[in-house]
Amino acid sequence: MKKQLLFLLVIGLFLVFTRPALAQVYHFQEGFVTNAPPVGWLTTNVTYSTTHNNGLYDGTYSVKLKPNESFLMLKALNTAANMQFYVKVRDTTKLSNFHLTIEKSYDKIAWSEIKKDPCDMKNDSVFQLVNVAVNDAAPELYIRFHAASVNGTAALGLCYIDDVSVTKMEISPNDATLTDLTFNGTSIESFTASNLVYTMEVPYNVEQILMGGTPNNPSATVVIINPTNLRGYEADRTGTVKVTSQDGAVTKNYKIVFTVSDYIYKIGFVNTGDGVMPLPGWRGGYTYTTNTVVPGGGNHGTFTGLAALKFMRGQPDKIGYLTSAKYIKSDTLSFWLAVDQPDGVENLLVEKKVGGGVSIMLDNITSARMTGEWQNFKYFIGEADSTQIILTPTLTAEGLTRIWIDDLSMKGKKVSGLSIKETAADKSIEVFPNPVSDILNIDLQKATYTSLEVCDPTGRILISEIIDNQTFTLDVLNLKNGVYFITFKGDNISYTKRFIKM
Repeated sequence: MKKQLLFLLVIGLFLVFTRPALAQVYHFQEGFVTNAPPVGWLTTNVTYSTTHNNGLYDGTYSVKLKPNESFLMLKALNTAANMQFYVKVRDTTKLSNFHLTIEKSYDKIAWSEIKKDPCDMKNDSVFQLVNVAVNDAAPELYIRFHAASVNGTAALGLCYIDDVSVTKMEISPNDATLTDLTFNGTSIESFTASNLVYTMEVPYNVEQILMGGTPNNPSATVVIINPTNLRGYEADRTGTVKVTSQDGAVTKNYKIVFTVSDYIYKIGFVNTGDGVMPLPGWRGGYTYTTNTVVPGGGNHGTFTGLAALKFMRGQPDKIGYLTSAKYIKSDTLSFWLAVDQPDGVENLLVEKKVGGGVSIMLDNITSARMTGEWQNFKYFIGEADSTQIILTPTLTAEGLTRIWIDDLSMKGKKVSGLSIKETAADKSIEVFPNPVSDILNIDLQKATYTSLEVCDPTGRILISEIIDNQTFTLDVLNLKNGVYFITFKGDNISYTKRFIKM
């Protein structure tokens, strides 16, 4: 009997000490694939290196923390158990005041120390492995590397960080949080598990949203409710990811309220060099995108991008041009223009091509209308069919004159906001331009209406007119900027369109 008990005890101990350890669940394992911070990370005074690379995870770069002070902040974490990374200190034998501190925060304002000088700060020969116990169950937690030195140089008071990983705390059965929130496969960069409501603007051509999210506890129940109408009321434009905890005790509703951009495209230009098109489907020649000094003291700067595009001509038979892709329901074209070293010959032909037909001139901007300062040019397109924009300059062959454009945009014919249902019989009614600043053009074509009313979103009637013509104009100059609804009324019929005063 005693032998049997002893045998069972031995077997039990063997199972305890030989069973596989519980797998750690990682927030991420980052090896720095590009010379840019991962999505959601923030850096200050940081560059990247390929010569000092550890190579545990995928990626050929490491982060270089430079003197005299630099920061590398991780994206928001939903709890953190252990942090691991590799660090290589660079040439500190002559600099005793270089310190590396791991810090945490719940609001990105107040920071507390987790660990200071976590490795041999005088060993500059190899990458050193560092493990830091964080053990923080906060649903919104930020961790950063803080490198600081006094009188550091390019060779003193710096270090390289590579192959960073963070594991999660043990998951609770009442956890109803998400680790990410997505729409159409795109993650919300600003996502934190503690924030339940977000607002997002999506491109003009987006018609459908598919929500998504990953529960922190894989056993939690997730129910997804996608927006029903991106151009409807706020409830119609809201998507929800509903998470119910494993034990059913907690439910959280993560929501995104969407609006649709008024713009089909808007380009501020980045420095891509010669012949690189700003958007897919565009074509061009002898154009050059650069952030060198341009007229007016640099780029125009309304949209994202620190460069501008210049038209140039280096040989008699080589003319620059820029042709957009085809876009439907185009309303208003806009761009800023400036000229450098004018010689009096330069001009810019602006055309549209509708449905693959012949080109229609919108404008011919002559040298007399160009200056060295940025000017805005805007054109009403008003086409429902596919429309291309063509910009063709005239420049002296082998001359020094350059025409610059920046902040090029096209607005669409429909924008986000309250939904107005159109009947098939009334889709031919034209109300333009939209947005409008002073005079609204109205073409009822064959429709029969006898009066109209203009209301604000609360239903208050601001303008009331009798209709006695199929084509007429309406003065809206005195309306405040905002959204309005124009309702046409007749015998037992009515029809409403929306317009924007700006």
